[in-house]
Amino acid sequence: MKLPFLSPGLLALLVAAGGALLTAGAWQQAKRLEHQVAKQDAAALLDRTADAIRARLEENERLLRGAAALMAAEPTTTRAQWRGYVYTAQLDDLPPGTLSVGYVKLVTPEQTAALVESLRSDGLGDFEIQPAGERPLYAPIVYVEPFAGRNARAVGYDMLSDPTRRAAMENARDTGHATMTRGLELVREVEAQNHQRGAVLYVPVFPAGMPAATRDERRAAVSGYVYATLRLGDLMRGVSGPAAGELVLSLYEGNAKTEPNLLSGEGTDGERRGDGRKPMVEAERQLQFGSEMWTLHAATRPAFEAAHRGQAGLRVLVLGALATAIMAWLAGWLARQRRDARQAAEQARDAGLAENERLRLSLSRAEGDAATAAARYVRLLDHAAFCVITFDEAGMITSVNRAGLRMLWYTEAELVNRMPYASLFDPDELAARARDLSQDLGTLVVPGLATLVAKPRLGLADDRETTYLRKGSSRLPVHVTVTAMSDARPGDGGYLAIAHDLTERRRVDEYIRHLAQHDALTGLPNRTELHDRTEALLQQARGKGNRVALLLLDLDHFKHINESLGHPVGDDVLRTIADRIRGAVRPRDVVARMGGDEFAVVLGDLRHDSEAELAASKILARVSEELQLAGQALRVTPSLGMAIFPEDGDSLTDLLKSADSAMYAAKQGGRAQLRRFASEMAEASLTRFTIEALLRRALAEHEFYLRYQPIVDVGTRHIIGVEALVGWETPERGVMQPSEFIPIAEQCGLIGQLGEWILATACHDIQMLRSELRREIDVAVNISPLQLRQQGFPETVTRCLDAAGLPPDCLTIEVTEGILVEGGDTTIDTFRQIRDLGVGLSIDDFGTGYSGLGYLTRLPISKLKIDKSFVDDVASPGHDRAVAAAIITLGHQLQLQVVAEGVESQAQFDVLRHDGCDAVQGFLFCPPVSLTRLREILSSGLEVPMQEVATARA
Repeated sequence: MKLPFLSPGLLALLVAAGGALLTAGAWQQAKRLEHQVAKQDAAALLDRTADAIRARLEENERLLRGAAALMAAEPTTTRAQWRGYVYTAQLDDLPPGTLSVGYVKLVTPEQTAALVESLRSDGLGDFEIQPAGERPLYAPIVYVEPFAGRNARAVGYDMLSDPTRRAAMENARDTGHATMTRGLELVREVEAQNHQRGAVLYVPVFPAGMPAATRDERRAAVSGYVYATLRLGDLMRGVSGPAAGELVLSLYEGNAKTEPNLLSGEGTDGERRGDGRKPMVEAERQLQFGSEMWTLHAATRPAFEAAHRGQAGLRVLVLGALATAIMAWLAGWLARQRRDARQAAEQARDAGLAENERLRLSLSRAEGDAATAAARYVRLLDHAAFCVITFDEAGMITSVNRAGLRMLWYTEAELVNRMPYASLFDPDELAARARDLSQDLGTLVVPGLATLVAKPRLGLADDRETTYLRKGSSRLPVHVTVTAMSDARPGDGGYLAIAHDLTERRRVDEYIRHLAQHDALTGLPNRTELHDRTEALLQQARGKGNRVALLLLDLDHFKHINESLGHPVGDDVLRTIADRIRGAVRPRDVVARMGGDEFAVVLGDLRHDSEAELAASKILARVSEELQLAGQALRVTPSLGMAIFPEDGDSLTDLLKSADSAMYAAKQGGRAQLRRFASEMAEASLTRFTIEALLRRALAEHEFYLRYQPIVDVGTRHIIGVEALVGWETPERGVMQPSEFIPIAEQCGLIGQLGEWILATACHDIQMLRSELRREIDVAVNISPLQLRQQGFPETVTRCLDAAGLPPDCLTIEVTEGILVEGGDTTIDTFRQIRDLGVGLSIDDFGTGYSGLGYLTRLPISKLKIDKSFVDDVASPGHDRAVAAAIITLGHQLQLQVVAEGVESQAQFDVLRHDGCDAVQGFLFCPPVSLTRLREILSSGLEVPMQEVATARA
């Protein structure tokens, strides 16, 4: 098929139209690619800037971490030592944007005078804490670098006086992490020529040895803060680099780009333009550091846009136009071909001459640069902190730098071309190294030079820790790397040995190991060191057939010392006890602190059990001797549990379990004694652990219940109150008596949770009955001595009363009289706080404890309860009846209500009523009943009929 004839003009028009369409499409695609490239370039610049900001902040944090470690390890660091550390760590210059680095010390109002005096004597003659005013705690700036200009005038500024700074400091203290403040005006910023927003980065200082694992421990341990003051404008200029010429950078606080949040930069709209056009590209990055979030915003400048706009599109248009007109100028191009070829040849010749000249100049510059680099390399080696030695194929030293001469104590003349490199090594170490290399390489390596160059000759680096022998034969631990100096042919160009002095690192490693394996307070081994040393003793005993004894020692009632005399005195007691234990055993025996007031002693190389018993008796007697601390005479007694290998355990774990069971038996048996492990102790320990596990489950699954026993007025036989009694029935052990599980709850720390549940439930139940029956009724709740000693117990009582809506005068707290003698002034203060709430206080089981009467006149108690042991035989003439009558008389003389418990017969009731007892409770009237049954009894009337014990129990 023949194509239709087209005129030249029409064909040219069709070609031109097609070329124009193709050119337009290509131009649009080029514009899109240009914009995409611009976005990628802007994003890359912005990412580098964001990374530089983050790196600068991390650099400041590392500096502060080091300073915090310095202040934690050495709280008495002087201002000169502080300055030396800062400039040693930062090579005499702080990072750009970091205005200053300083240390603030936490002081109470009582400590301010001493702080001011010490700093004035240290060269700060006009030091004062500012701003003036009374505050509970001060954090003045005591050290700052650089110490000049407005930095020097900021010394003494109390950072806790500013809410923004205080919030960041408290967050750093609670978390233990570096924390950044929100944007703020820096101290003395008004003195600067150009004002900038700033921020402060804080790192808390926790003294070495103080526990700081939890928030409460960190709050108690913090002694100060190290900080870095940042001028954000200078920081941005210091990190923006090439990006500043092509992007408008703005830094905002948070993620809202508003004017109030602007920290540094030129505003949210980028650079203002006369034509009203917006920037080609805008982007932002989020920076999270030190609990603060910043937003880095970028907008392109005209210079950036000029480099990224129109070039590709213009080329596409030009090429499209050229392609469209190609047929028009094709003939002319053929005519000009020869002329263009001649011109191209001339240009190539000129370009070749220019290239030769450029290469000549480049070679000259390279030779000069090589000479400069060589001289710089020589200076670098001479000033390096490590030893650099070169030696030839024969092993003779050919050069050594100055650090090497200082480390080896030789002169250059004594080493170079006079001493073999192998003579610097210990022959025994070389022989051992030769054996290792022979095994690794699969070929025999003889000791000497061959040992040093075996791997370098294979093109490998020989990197290891070894020992140099200095002049005089003293030993120097080093880390040495030996390599061949010829890359082309290993072994032809000699060898290079670079050695680092390991003396300081090993000293630090040994110190760190000691800290990790010893107790900071007493200096005794901790659990880790105890485990390692005991395992060694057990291994030795297995080989020799000897015996090993493990003693666990716990101080009796040590908590009372901390509560009454304070923790500093308690720490002195622990240190003294540790010294006494060490003095009571042999030097080779192991004494360790397990934690708190618990110690462990391991006696090795024993032949008879009597040796361990004699040592334990000596420890018991030595520890029990009187102490003189804080101007007071103290006597601390220990409870000891002993387990002996191999009868009581074959491993440290088994011995610890056995000794712990024995120590528990010693405490249960009256304390201040030694118990040897027996099999029944393991059974008792297993029972205790089983009940503890059941207790935890019962608290989680609400297995406990309350029963209530009415308290009856003697004169009217009306119910005037009830006593709440806790009950517990388990599928595994059946009904559990309170005497079985309450002591275990006290030992494992669950008594607080259980006691609060009993108190809250009793308040709720009784208030519900009061509301339903519209009558007055009181409830008495027994409280454990441990719960009463807990800080915040009055607040717990208030919380339970408020939650139930029970009036305070309808609640009575019952405690045994033993707590009054053991608790001291702290317990008396707690009693008074409870009484101030309007809650009644009753002494339960009166007369069965210490029988100390002095506290009755000092305590705000309202009731005495006669114990059932006196009521059982009160109907018969004798001592019990006399004691009961005396208690009633004593109570009335002190204007206290007297209640008798355990009344089970009419004869007992008659005697108590005759002697003037105010109220009674017992099976004669009603046993403990459920809440439902109590509701029925109270609904039937106020008077309670008497019944015999058998009937009541039925």
